[in-house]
Amino acid sequence: MIFSCPVYPKVNVFLKVVGKEGQYHLLHSRLCVVQNLHDVLCVKSASKFSLKGDFGCALEQNTLYKAWQLLKERVNPTLRPRLEQIHIEVEKHIPLGGGLGGSSANAGVFLREVNQHLELGLSLEQLYTIGTKVGADVNFFISGFASANVSHFGEVVRGFSEPPLEVQLGTPPFECSTARVYQAFSTFTDFNPTWLKTPSKQLLQTHSASDLNDLLTPALECYPALKEWAQGLDKNYTWFFSGSGASFFGMRGQV
Repeated sequence: MIFSCPVYPKVNVFLKVVGKEGQYHLLHSRLCVVQNLHDVLCVKSASKFSLKGDFGCALEQNTLYKAWQLLKERVNPTLRPRLEQIHIEVEKHIPLGGGLGGSSANAGVFLREVNQHLELGLSLEQLYTIGTKVGADVNFFISGFASANVSHFGEVVRGFSEPPLEVQLGTPPFECSTARVYQAFSTFTDFNPTWLKTPSKQLLQTHSASDLNDLLTPALECYPALKEWAQGLDKNYTWFFSGSGASFFGMRGQV
């Protein structure tokens, strides 16, 4: 065993879409790690590379596989055999397509941990360069921050110091397509920069779910079943929407 570690998901305390550059949307968001559930990432020595897990996609589309390929290209050629002789296995518990960043978390934690344990010698900035090519949220998970403000396409990460969020997660038995939800989004909003300095709990206490997440309305339009499902969430919690869905996260009582 080279290493084994838990991989925790994130929630978006806020997600504001402020523009578009090419085919990609520009945003400001606050990401917070939550510890309600986790995947388990294991990397072992092996005679050749292999990857195992219930990822729900083809190998070429898998974020872990992309991260491994890009990492192999970036490291010193003399170190590539270290990456070619590993077996990666993920015990999945974070729901797919749930807006909790499970795939990005697997890739980000892999990049950070394998760089350390295999002594590949890449700097944080070099890891961020790889993460940017893998996926928007990957750099947040590379960073190791428990809370951070992210911007541009989500790959620019600035840590935010605050107590951990204690939330309840609710994920419906179906997925939301991130691409479909973003395609349904139509109105860019002004972003209040004071949010970048405001603790997450305070934001949740003073704003509604639709105020905080610009993708809630298009997600409900794309998936009418999501609105119906959300009506059955525990009324002892105030519920908010994470990412492009389909997961909600709740704070107990009227926050």
